[in-house]
Formats: sequence, structure tokens, C-alpha cells
Amino acid sequence: MNDCLFCRIIAGQSAAERVYEGKGAVAFLDVMPAAAGHTLVVPKVHAPTLTDLDDESVGHLFRAVKVVMTKLNKALHPNAFHVGWNHGPAAGQHVFHLHVHVLPRHQAGAGIQALGEGGTPGDLVALAALIRAA
Repeated sequence: MNDCLFCRIIAGQSAAERVYEGKGAVAFLDVMPAAAGHTLVVPKVHAPTLTDLDDESVGHLFRAVKVVMTKLNKALHPNAFHVGWNHGPAAGQHVFHLHVHVLPRHQAGAGIQALGEGGTPGDLVALAALIRAA
């Protein structure tokens, strides 16, 4: 898809500092890093979100995430990582080609729960039943 920045990077039509390429995924440094070594891991097939990605490609993507984390760990020796993706505009997704952010952490910080909108324990039994039935 020529209108997709990440598809152009995968095709070699746009520049990126690649750090890994595997069977079904490519990883490159984020040009607007939130941490030193902030890396994006993207599937080679175009899919806007995880739920749009076929199961085989999901496997390739997350194997690549594991390899990238190992490489970043060896190269940068962080204390921890934040790993995740923004799924949809309300979650902050700006490029609509699925991409997993791998951010090395050198200092303790807030966990992913800090990104939530809050919630209440409420009736977890009813909520779980609703989700299972979906």
C-alpha cells in the first residue's frame, strides 16, 4: 500500500534504521523515540490493527518482538521494557499499520495501568460472562 508509511519502509521505498528483519516482520528505530532504543516491530503484511492480522502473521510478529527485545537487552542493558501497541485512534494510533512499540526502560516508571481511564471492580462475574459470550 503506497499510501502507508510502514508499507513503504518494508518495501525499501522509505528510509528507516532497520535493526531486524525476519520472515514476517521488520523492526526499525522510532524517529520520535520515547526512550533510547525505542523500536517499532511491524508485520510485513498490511493490517491496521491486531484483529485485522491473520494468525500466521501474528506468530511472525511476536517472534520478531522477542528477537528485538533480546537484541535491545544485549545492546543497551535496560532494567526493563514497555512493550505494546496503540489500537485505534482513541488509543493514540497515528499510523494505521499495526506496530508494536518496544521501549527499553533504564529507570522505574509507571506501568501500563497508568494509561487506563480507571474502572471499578464492580460485578466481575457479570463482566466476565459478558466477555466470554461475545
